[in-house]
Amino acid sequence: MTQVLEMKFDTANGKTLTLTVNEPKENVSAMEVENAMRTIITSNIFHYNGNSLVAINQARLVGRTVSNFEIINNN
Repeated sequence: MTQVLEMKFDTANGKTLTLTVNEPKENVSAMEVENAMRTIITSNIFHYNGNSLVAINQARLVGRTVSNFEIINNN
């Protein structure tokens, strides 16, 4: 199963910006994610249409399982 960390932030214009991290470290804790999100906000390096990130909205780990089918090409 692959995982993606989604970090959602509120912006100064009332919109939401999502930053996605592919394959975050195993057993990442809520505190680590919160600290990273606070650092992102205070660093002020990401903007959405010129608007700063102002608050943490939510964070979540999203997992998915991919099953490939073996298909024989008989051309």
